[in-house]
Amino acid sequence: MDVLSSLLEVAIPSRTMEVKITVSFISPKKIQKINQEMRGKSYTPAVLSFPYYDRTEDGILLGEILICKPEARKLAKKNGVTLDEQINALIVHGTKHILGVHED
Repeated sequence: MDVLSSLLEVAIPSRTMEVKITVSFISPKKIQKINQEMRGKSYTPAVLSFPYYDRTEDGILLGEILICKPEARKLAKKNGVTLDEQINALIVHGTKHILGVHED
């Protein structure tokens, strides 16, 4: 994804190894369960992110972003943007959290 690559280039300009963040789309039920188990929150979020910083043979896995498309679709409608634009915004938001940037 271009947005993710650009953000990582700015955040980690001198990398000498491949840096990855996985992005997965999961069901509302599953993301709500993970939110409850990991954060003690009972609502269904549009996005969750988890930092890992795990070394792999190919480089570093920085973390994982989980996106719930039905919730993203609701946010897109609320924000007056396309689903793709909303998903890109959620990926940027999740990446920032993985990198330690928290606006909340």
